[in-house]
Amino acid sequence: MVNSKPEWKIIIDMLEKFDLVLLNRIMRRMFIHLYRHDVHDILDLMKELEPYDDANTTRLYSNMPLPKIERATLIRIMKEVFAIAAHVLPENEINSLVSVWLAQERSRFLSIACENENLFLEELRKVLDRFFNIPREELHMSSNDFINIRVSLVKRFLTDHLKYVNIAKNFILVKDFHKLCPSIIGPNRGTGRLGGKSAGLLLAWKIIEKKKEENPLLANVTIPKSWFVTSDITINFLHYNALEEMVSLKYAETEQICASYIMLKQLFKNSFFPQEITDQLSDMIDEIGEKPIIVRSSSLLEDSFQASFSGKYKSLFLANTGSKEDRLGALLDAMAEIMASVFSPDAIEYRKKMNLLDFTEQMGLLIQEVVGTRVGNFWFPLFAGVAFSYNEFRWSPRINREDGMVRMVMGLGTRAVDRLTDDYPILASPGKPGLRVNITRNDILRYSQKTMDVINLETGRFESISLGEIVKNYGDSIRGIEDIISIDQDGELKPVVAALWNSADTENVPAFIGLLEKKPFLSELNEVLKTLAQAYNNPVDLEFACDGKQIYLLQCRPQGQWSSTVKLKIPENIEEEKIIFRADQYVTDGSIDAFSFIVYVDPEGYSNLSTEKEMKEIAQIVHILNFRLQPKDFILIGPGRWGSRGDIKLGVQVTYSDINNTAMLIELARRDGDYMPELSFGTHFFQDLVESSIRYLPIYLNESDGYLNMDYINSSPNLLGEIVPEYTRYSDVIRVVSSSNTNEKITVIMDGDENRAMGWLI
Repeated sequence: MVNSKPEWKIIIDMLEKFDLVLLNRIMRRMFIHLYRHDVHDILDLMKELEPYDDANTTRLYSNMPLPKIERATLIRIMKEVFAIAAHVLPENEINSLVSVWLAQERSRFLSIACENENLFLEELRKVLDRFFNIPREELHMSSNDFINIRVSLVKRFLTDHLKYVNIAKNFILVKDFHKLCPSIIGPNRGTGRLGGKSAGLLLAWKIIEKKKEENPLLANVTIPKSWFVTSDITINFLHYNALEEMVSLKYAETEQICASYIMLKQLFKNSFFPQEITDQLSDMIDEIGEKPIIVRSSSLLEDSFQASFSGKYKSLFLANTGSKEDRLGALLDAMAEIMASVFSPDAIEYRKKMNLLDFTEQMGLLIQEVVGTRVGNFWFPLFAGVAFSYNEFRWSPRINREDGMVRMVMGLGTRAVDRLTDDYPILASPGKPGLRVNITRNDILRYSQKTMDVINLETGRFESISLGEIVKNYGDSIRGIEDIISIDQDGELKPVVAALWNSADTENVPAFIGLLEKKPFLSELNEVLKTLAQAYNNPVDLEFACDGKQIYLLQCRPQGQWSSTVKLKIPENIEEEKIIFRADQYVTDGSIDAFSFIVYVDPEGYSNLSTEKEMKEIAQIVHILNFRLQPKDFILIGPGRWGSRGDIKLGVQVTYSDINNTAMLIELARRDGDYMPELSFGTHFFQDLVESSIRYLPIYLNESDGYLNMDYINSSPNLLGEIVPEYTRYSDVIRVVSSSNTNEKITVIMDGDENRAMGWLI
């Protein structure tokens, strides 16, 4: 009886006749398999592939090309691989290996497709569908292949930034991209990405989702329902509306950019989207129904390890009520406005500062259902805010930088990320939950939140309304309100007992006592921050909201930090007349070697200005000085709070592009009782300072060591008239002084550990 050929031999023979390419791949796999198992004969074959010098057994040709082996020899070597395998491996093992490798080849099309960075969105969707339609029991793929596909998909859909890719490949799976596809909106023949904000949110969620299995403190964390608009919609939009010339606007002078942007926004809002995109958005509107949504920027550069673009691009809330035509029209209008923000002065100046101007920025979009519930005619979450895993704002020596910080408000989180002059968020440290900023009843009452941001479903507008009125009128219908509100009664703050509480008859204070002292929220948030920071190998900053039940992640990005500096100590025995300023409250680390100019805005002179127009002109003067003085050769000193929205009398209303060339920003503040005025820490404005290496310092002039040398500032010649002659009339409000008159420079050292800062003449 003649022995029949082994199954694997039949397969090899067939491949030799019909598919030599596949045969070579199978042989290579067997070669590697035998090498891993230290099969001696394979080591001999390797010597034929890479010759040695017989005399001294060292590799030849270290600085010369390796000699090319004849093709016939290479084929012989490859064939010998299976002869060796037949000699050292059982037949059933070879059959099994070949069977698995052939099965893996069946799904090889996915690897090929994913490695094509120019594969159209429509085709990639089909490839993923085809892959996941293969029966599970027939699907074989090596771990290496899966990692390669995941990396390719991350780079295709999200970003090719290597720091991000190195993290994402461990958390975002191939099946995650397949599930994501129905939520992606973009040109079917396009190759755009989802943008930085979407990439950050997806990575953070997948990290948390994976860690939930081992950490119960993460069980309550989720993300809102989201849709992702690809970045190439920007280019399509520009081409579709003949606006291509806008791309070069970034190279114009700042004044031209400012003037153009006013018109540009309206040009975008009066332009049209391709029908293909409008149809996809229409389907999305049907799926959402009449729930409020937020349209968030998600540009290619945004929220990356390189730059965050905090607050540079818009996010717009939509009530999403009315007829479908109205809802779709409002969505398209919001999308166009956000896309136009790529060309805003703040964004362009930021890109210049970060050396990103030549990058072709494109705006993806992230569309999310707004977290919250309906209360009367209003829609809002119970609370929302922003959290940081690294804290420079330590109000107690018991708080470490790694304990983090959270800023929270009742309602929409806009009042937590923006700097306000007329309201206060709740500040807490997730790592030290017992250490509150405000402790006494009077402090909690005075510095509690008074206004909240909501979506008015009746008017269809984003509105800021009285928090007290909302609680009085609707308190009993707000889920979880007992965690936020305390009752001011008999000289103390008492907890709300829901069954006995009549919100209309009590003095209600959003002290967040129940949430911070009786609920696990801070422990949960601390675990989220630590989990993400560990995965990122970098501090993180995130936005979140809570509907009274779950914590929703809205955004996550690497936290900006001042570039590392050598820690310096302030010299002792500096002559008093040489000291320009000193401070001993909320000092971060840093130093400035030498600068020449001080731009001083007199707090009293500023507050005495009689009109809002005059106060805005002060901001305009600061803007002009920002470009006429040498970058990093001047500091700004003036009344806090700079860069805030609200009462213009309380601070100079500047934006990033007005101050981005300064070396330092000093806010003059006065402590009131036991409470310090609200500072910039944790806001978008503060992140701008950090990323641009602009040092920040508050000086409390009525504190023991808070000092500003007004004799020096007032006795030095005021150069405002020479540098900005068109605004000489404001010489009593703004002084520009230079140390160059005495051939001296000003040096600053900030010692965060000692909580001391000083600037002096040298």
